[in-house]
Amino acid sequence: MATSTDKKKEAIALLAKGATQAQVARSLSISRQAVSLWLKSETFRDEVQKARKDFLATQNEHENLELNSLVEKIPIPISEPITTFKSILRQREIDLLSKIELNLLPQLLEGSLRAASVLLKLSERRSKLLGLELPSWEILQAFEILILEKCADPHQIALVANGLDEITKQLKSSMDVTKTIEDT
Repeated sequence: MATSTDKKKEAIALLAKGATQAQVARSLSISRQAVSLWLKSETFRDEVQKARKDFLATQNEHENLELNSLVEKIPIPISEPITTFKSILRQREIDLLSKIELNLLPQLLEGSLRAASVLLKLSERRSKLLGLELPSWEILQAFEILILEKCADPHQIALVANGLDEITKQLKSSMDVTKTIEDT
């Protein structure tokens, strides 16, 4: 039979790996309230945070080895080192988006409408992650070159043009809101 200390150690490990309180309780055959009570202890929370950092560090080392073997890592300038759980997850997402983008760029250069659409969505996702909320103009410029070089057919051009019109409307409406706020 496991002692309370053993269950706490197991709970710390599970919480560090991202398990919810309910999942921890079910896994250890204890009540969710017990897990909640443990989490009220600053010492317990500190142990979970330390275990989470250790877990993420080992995950990042493993992923970095895989990522470096697949593509060159694109440096992203940041003003402070990544230390929070949230920022580590954000960096993972950005790395994943970069991998996807590198795999789709050749298809875009061949004139693939689907690749252009996915790259625009990817750009929007990256912008949201970074708090920019603006489309990547490099991708739009790449598609413009495809149009000028006549690599994209008229149907593809019309679809992308409609998408760009929608983006322009959204940008204008967000600028109008900003002006209204600044004017008041």
